[in-house]
Amino acid sequence: MSIPSTVFSRSLARSDHITMKNTATILLVEDDPSILDGMADLLQISDIGYEINVLKATNGEEGLLRMEDHDPDLIISDIMMPRLNGFEFLARVRENPSWVHIPFIFLTAKGKKQDIMEGRRSGAELYITKPFVSAELLELVKSQLDRTFQLQQARQQKLGALKRNILQLLNHEFRTPLTYVTAYYDMLADSLLSVEDSNNLQEYLRGIQVGCVRLTNLVQDLVRVMDIRTGRAVEKFKQQARLLNDVGALLRQRGEAHAARARQAGVTIEYDIAADLAPVYADPASLADAIDRLIDNAIKFTAGRREGPQRVRLSAEMHNEQVVLSVEDTGVGFPAHVQRQLFDLFFQYNRERLEQQGSGSGLAIAKGLVALHHGHIEVESKENSGSRFSIVLPPYDQAINLDTKSAQPTRQATILIVEDDRHLLEGLRELMKMADMPYQLRVLTATNGEEGLAVLDQYQADLIISDVMMPTMGGYEFLQRVRSSAAWLQIPFIFLTAKGEREDIHRGRRSGAEEYITKPYDIDELIQLTVTQLDRYFQRQGAMTQSFEALKRSILGMLQPDFRGPLDLVTTYSEKLSTDLEQVETDEDLAASLEGIQDSSARLTRLVEDFIAMAEFKTGEAESAFHMRARPVENISMVLYEAAYGVQFDAEQKGIEFRYDLNHDLPSVVCDRERLLNALERLLTFVLENCETEDSTIIRVASNGAEKHVDLQIQAFNTRFPTDWARRIAQFFAREDETMLDLPGAGPGLTVIKNTVALHGGQIRLQQHRDDQITIRLLFPVHRPQSVKQNAHAS
Repeated sequence: MSIPSTVFSRSLARSDHITMKNTATILLVEDDPSILDGMADLLQISDIGYEINVLKATNGEEGLLRMEDHDPDLIISDIMMPRLNGFEFLARVRENPSWVHIPFIFLTAKGKKQDIMEGRRSGAELYITKPFVSAELLELVKSQLDRTFQLQQARQQKLGALKRNILQLLNHEFRTPLTYVTAYYDMLADSLLSVEDSNNLQEYLRGIQVGCVRLTNLVQDLVRVMDIRTGRAVEKFKQQARLLNDVGALLRQRGEAHAARARQAGVTIEYDIAADLAPVYADPASLADAIDRLIDNAIKFTAGRREGPQRVRLSAEMHNEQVVLSVEDTGVGFPAHVQRQLFDLFFQYNRERLEQQGSGSGLAIAKGLVALHHGHIEVESKENSGSRFSIVLPPYDQAINLDTKSAQPTRQATILIVEDDRHLLEGLRELMKMADMPYQLRVLTATNGEEGLAVLDQYQADLIISDVMMPTMGGYEFLQRVRSSAAWLQIPFIFLTAKGEREDIHRGRRSGAEEYITKPYDIDELIQLTVTQLDRYFQRQGAMTQSFEALKRSILGMLQPDFRGPLDLVTTYSEKLSTDLEQVETDEDLAASLEGIQDSSARLTRLVEDFIAMAEFKTGEAESAFHMRARPVENISMVLYEAAYGVQFDAEQKGIEFRYDLNHDLPSVVCDRERLLNALERLLTFVLENCETEDSTIIRVASNGAEKHVDLQIQAFNTRFPTDWARRIAQFFAREDETMLDLPGAGPGLTVIKNTVALHGGQIRLQQHRDDQITIRLLFPVHRPQSVKQNAHAS
């Protein structure tokens, strides 16, 4: 099939003036070579505000191969093609989470009504029939590119905010209690030089123990999240779950356990527990843990509200044959747009205004624990009015018969219908609520765009269906206001209108609305297109959630069991010292206890710093900081010398001699001097800690350079290392993946060192020459100024 020549004659001409344009990549998939080339020419000479790069493929299979090398910003595809047709190609694209966000346009000769409907149901953003008007096609391409870049920016901003939130939270929650441990230790050690007031000593010890408790709780919570997500919690639940006859008594017991803290915060706890509660199948300890976390939040957010009653109400009742345990407060409440994030790991609402402790894992753990009981948590909340968190549990007989492999429950979705004809509005509402679809719909309504915005301020919608012609605020202005809000930007939008002229339809499609349906409409088609848009929305949301969860899992995976050792030691030594404090002037064990606290807190400090540093690498914050701080360094040998000098005293204490063979006339290297110095010092310390010294143990630090690399070396002579030590470290340095070294006490530190070297574009290698000699080489690329590169290229 060929495109009429008039199609191209009507293309938009490129403007004479030069403007800066965004670059967009479009994949064209078409089996007719003349159409494929013509389309490519049309897009590349167009003036739609983008500099267009075109990828070409003659069928879906070839299109997938193109996408393996380049992710396009938009796909335009025919349907009837050999090997892999358009529908099959679309399905394969949507299967890949990395491609879910790419908009897809069908451009086809299949123009019958059933063909068009099939294309719209497929999830493609647009279905355009041949022959087409080039100007109209280009307008639609522009609207899709505008929309996709708008969504991309929103996703990047959301991910960036998540990363910043995680790092801020980890910095605060790990470093604050660590400060308790180290600062109170310093005050304790100073006071013991002239002991006069044992009350002060006890206060310092309590400070150390408070810090240890907070760190212990933090680590335990993050380990608990890992247990829930990896399935280990399921096995524990199966071992401990039993018939619980009086779940109301458990709720009251947990409330009484929080009574003292509530009184201190000025919060009253009330109870309303029904007597006819059905027994449940539960692990009392884990169910109590979930309840505790809800009560703890309720007290915290109620105390955070300065005006009005400060009350927490615990209730238990039977509702729809389910046991419902509710924790209701009169606290600050939550806006609609954050309610779905409340159970996300590392999420804390309004942390800036409300002083909070913890990792943002409390509700994530509560949700996971309740899910083990075949239950779920429901939330009702309103800003400045309070919140109600309800644990919904099946009775015992239902729970023990539940098949965990059964089909997933119907998915919940919220849609907003905006229509000024109240009879039509009510009819649409009833139609949607009664429709047979894979979604259980919550239907919100408004009679114009202004009312629709007010509804969106209170509730989070998953889809909007709107008329065009309405008083006060019409459909197009309403759409524009929705798209201008970061909170509503991703909500799909369907126009349902009587404006059915060709130019009306084209305007609706180029406006960026996902669908344009004309009245009178076919009910089945409306339902099918509603489901398609909800599917597409949740597909995109699911892909975004997967990327968020992958980041969170990677951070959780870095949490080493090494934390528990020094934490337990600090606690043990401080408790022992507290017990022996009456004999502080004569007790010979005092020095050992102080040394134990000092060594353990130093190990703990190092672990915390490593954990946060690894989180910075995972989130990309380390790379951003590197680009801001890195500068060409003329004499990198001095960085190695300073690192060696910093640990030389410790080496001398072990009887190790340092020797230097440094070349100070090396090419410059681009580096973050402070970060690299810290990594080199850590690497030297690691070598020292693992040396089994002999009479003539020597560590030699050397440097030399070549045309492309600067070579820093650390060599250890006449020493022995633990069995298999060098081989395992060498393999770890050589691997390109991010797997942490499975070596007690070494994994976090060496991971930070390896990532720091990689950040500088370098490589780190370890070689064992004999049983008593190793060499560690760090190779960094030579910095070549841009002018030198250009001159070299010209020559």
